[in-house]
Amino acid sequence: MLNLLVKLEWRETAVLPKYEQIKQDLLQEIKNHTFIPGDKFYSEADIKRMYSVSSITAVKALNELTTAGYLYRIQGKGTFVSKAKVSQNVKFSDIELHSIDQEKVKVLSVEEDNQPEILKELGLAASASYYRIKRVRFFGDIPFLVHITHLPKKLMKEPVAKDLTVYASVYERVRKDFAIDLFSLASVETNEIVFPDDSELLNLLQLSFREPAVKQVKHSYLADGSIAEYIVSYKHWKYFKTKIEVEPE
Repeated sequence: MLNLLVKLEWRETAVLPKYEQIKQDLLQEIKNHTFIPGDKFYSEADIKRMYSVSSITAVKALNELTTAGYLYRIQGKGTFVSKAKVSQNVKFSDIELHSIDQEKVKVLSVEEDNQPEILKELGLAASASYYRIKRVRFFGDIPFLVHITHLPKKLMKEPVAKDLTVYASVYERVRKDFAIDLFSLASVETNEIVFPDDSELLNLLQLSFREPAVKQVKHSYLADGSIAEYIVSYKHWKYFKTKIEVEPE
């Protein structure tokens, strides 16, 4: 029985080619920061000696890591650890510059629409429609954020309420009506500095012409991969601050 177990274990580990086993070992050293970006890496001769393998196997392991972007070569000098693949985990987060308790929200409009470019962003058919909810957030009496939320009709209870204040929190509305927590969904958000020239937007944020704002675009996704919301927001530049955290992989 002991011999059988040993044989089975050998077959399991032998599934990976030797060069792949070496590649995984070396990759772990890179990820564990045994080497830092710019460090000279093991040579072909080093790997041959360390693993008792042929030149072909050693070169293949190095080539695989180079192709994947973990290493780079300099002719006549050797192989080095690439910067691009190290410290990959980066977190971006907004820092609120005021107390949330002092925020107020004004709902400007809730309208059904079918603009082709928005339907495309929501992944809806050309014959479909959606709801657009436009809101302004205030800190005290100062406007700092304009939200334009687009929801597919399946996440909007009809008919639309006459009292628009019930849409002050879209997330709370959807949670109550459909038991879906939009806040916890997978999402992708981009931020860019823009110089709005739309008179309504300038007026809502009390911006002067050529004064900047931060445009934030967000898509959130339901478990089935469909788009739950498409949001375009504009934040007054005075109320935007981002924290960037870089963590080792």
